[in-house]
Amino acid sequence: MAGKPTRILNPRLDPNFKAIFTQDTEDSRKALRSFLSAAIGREVETATVVNTEIPKVYDIQRGINYDINCTFADGEKAQVEMQSWDEGYAYGKRAEYYAARLLSSVIDVGNDWDKIPQVYQISVLDFRFDKTNEQPIHHYIMCDRSDGAKLTERLNVIFMELPKIPKTEGIEDVKTLPSVIKWCKFLKEADNLEKQDFISNLAQTEEGIMAAENTLTKINMDEWRWIIQGQIEGKKRDYTSGLLAAERRGVAKGIEQGIAKGIERGVQQNARENARNLLKMNLGTAEQIAQAVSLPLEEVLALKDELENGKLKTEI
Repeated sequence: MAGKPTRILNPRLDPNFKAIFTQDTEDSRKALRSFLSAAIGREVETATVVNTEIPKVYDIQRGINYDINCTFADGEKAQVEMQSWDEGYAYGKRAEYYAARLLSSVIDVGNDWDKIPQVYQISVLDFRFDKTNEQPIHHYIMCDRSDGAKLTERLNVIFMELPKIPKTEGIEDVKTLPSVIKWCKFLKEADNLEKQDFISNLAQTEEGIMAAENTLTKINMDEWRWIIQGQIEGKKRDYTSGLLAAERRGVAKGIEQGIAKGIERGVQQNARENARNLLKMNLGTAEQIAQAVSLPLEEVLALKDELENGKLKTEI
């Protein structure tokens, strides 16, 4: 029997979160069905992952880019997004916009209005969205503001706020938890080395979570994923440090934005260096590397060509 791991990928970072649910394995498919069932509150028997993301031209572009897009139950669709930190913009409006776009995508020309399927925009948030309410799970639908009468429930926005999940240690307490809370606990604690016994006990109570744990264990062995995780964490530290330094010096907003742009240039250089490393180690295709490090495919192909021709140089 293998010993306990000394490090575990953070499932709350976009690439790792996406990898848990989109591998071409039965464990990954089972995990996705279980997660969707828990999030929307009813059984999802089949779920097919589709790739309809609009690619970003450059790293800081705000495109329509979410982690998981899938169809299930006679045309119903869901998009799932993992948001690791509060980036300061109106996330509620963003989620509402994404949901509206998703609903419009299921309306084929000539469709009977009665046949329009439900859509779900599901966000797992590693920060507090609603600071006035301690409930961790919110399921928003269109309803009358005076008496709560529902409209059609075609459009659904679901938020799962991980910091609000109550602490539960005993396995007997875990068994009685709703599935959606179990999933939140898994995502919140799966990379905590001190909580591995708890995670194993949690997985025993939910087959889908056990499948997710198995998948996380497998992808944990991919060294290139650790490189990407390091890049993401470094980017966040650099950005936060730059803004904090600007605030301490009382820098005007325009100068603060200039600092942020400088940080972004540093992040781009870091992304190119990570792409070089992945190419040298032959870890993934050019397309996969481009997506992983958020660089244009053309730039990764150019780096690959330089490497193959022995002209790859270290950036200054």
